[in-house]
Amino acid sequence: MPKVTVYIDESGTLPDPADTVVVVAAVGTVSQERIDRLFKRVKKKAAFKTASSEIKFYTAGEKTKLRFFGLLAKEDVTICVLIVDKMGKKIPDTPEHYAALCMVLLEDVVRLTPMIREIRIDRHFSKKAHTEAFNALVRTLVGRDVPIHHVDSMEDKLVNVADMVAGAVLAGETGRDTSFSKIIKHKITSAKRVRWRAVKERFLATKKLA
Repeated sequence: MPKVTVYIDESGTLPDPADTVVVVAAVGTVSQERIDRLFKRVKKKAAFKTASSEIKFYTAGEKTKLRFFGLLAKEDVTICVLIVDKMGKKIPDTPEHYAALCMVLLEDVVRLTPMIREIRIDRHFSKKAHTEAFNALVRTLVGRDVPIHHVDSMEDKLVNVADMVAGAVLAGETGRDTSFSKIIKHKITSAKRVRWRAVKERFLATKKLA
């Protein structure tokens, strides 16, 4: 069985009370080259100022989004999303809290794609101690042999495949725009809806969460 690279990113923020919902998305692929070609095909049809410009959900135009999701819908990818109701809370953005979100999501990823080559996450924390704390928790689920890379999306643009999915799902959840999430609905293998309390309780035995 081929090994899968898993890209992870989120849309919405834990601390901002204006964000009532947070979405974390994981996109698994056996071919990073195909995801790279997808981005290149999208950029050929769009007007980007420089070759280094990123394709992100909240900065891309409607035509770019339509082309991106139209192409992604044809790819052999595994998409899992976690939709978290914050219950009106302002939640501290700590390594433990973010790890808890990713672990609830990764439970489904591990079940669906047991052969994980690596996990590549859009960099969430700048301090090494924070990324190490995050990794320590996530490795209790995925094991110590799975590399976890925290990447800068300007340098590793492929991680934006998860940004695009998370943004589309969040836009659909909030009612701002359901058109993009509908395009890839049939590709979403797992869509888990939980309240923040359930995330906290799930990992209370591992780490005390606020």
